[in-house]
Amino acid sequence: MIITQTHKRRTFVGSMNVGTDLIQALKTICVDNTIFCADFTATGYLEDVTLVRFDGRKNRYGEPVQHPGTFHAVGLNGNISLADRQTVVRCHAIGTISPETGEHALVSGELTAGKVVAVEFNLTTHDDIRLYRERDDRTGLEAWLRVEFGDGPPIVRDDAPLEVLATAVTPEPPPAILPKDEPHVPHDLDISEGDYLNHPALGLGEVVATDAEERVSIRLESGRVVELHLGLLEVVQVTTEGRRRTFKVTIKRRPKRV
Repeated sequence: MIITQTHKRRTFVGSMNVGTDLIQALKTICVDNTIFCADFTATGYLEDVTLVRFDGRKNRYGEPVQHPGTFHAVGLNGNISLADRQTVVRCHAIGTISPETGEHALVSGELTAGKVVAVEFNLTTHDDIRLYRERDDRTGLEAWLRVEFGDGPPIVRDDAPLEVLATAVTPEPPPAILPKDEPHVPHDLDISEGDYLNHPALGLGEVVATDAEERVSIRLESGRVVELHLGLLEVVQVTTEGRRRTFKVTIKRRPKRV
């Protein structure tokens, strides 16, 4: 499994030119705006769409089927990634086809071609990662098997139990709640901006803000800023390198009631 958290995003909204091919239009948007990883949604109308379906029992796609007529796209959902150095668009579609003769029919599948009549879209990028499609011999699909980061080594998907990878942030545990009859003990440590706190769940973070209420904000290696209350923590200074001070943090345990 591959799972990671992204932080650098851009959002594009717009409508496509009449008569263009939807898939090619999306590729052009990606090339013109240096987009390597993104997801998108769209609605509207297409003409003469071509859909393909995957057969999980045979581990292969069926033959592409062209549907002449106007396709009312109730939902167009997909993503942008890479195969080698090429942009790959995956677009899954569901809607009704209005043929020149016959009844309207509900159709769905993976869209490989379709001429734009009127399509409005929303596209969100994930600029700090690149996802790569490669053939998965177990399924026959071109799946996401590799992810690369701008500041780290690539990670290859495996079937190990779910694990948060790379820049993903481990959720912060709920703060300890002090019993009502336990007095609040003020902190006597002079923690200031530029110091570092080593949190047991969040890892190392740089102090970026403090206030008189014993709250500090730390910036994690992922870029996420988290606020902590020092009154709920045990903090001890462990290292000093020049002007950089690092404090070890542990969460206070509630005393057992007798």
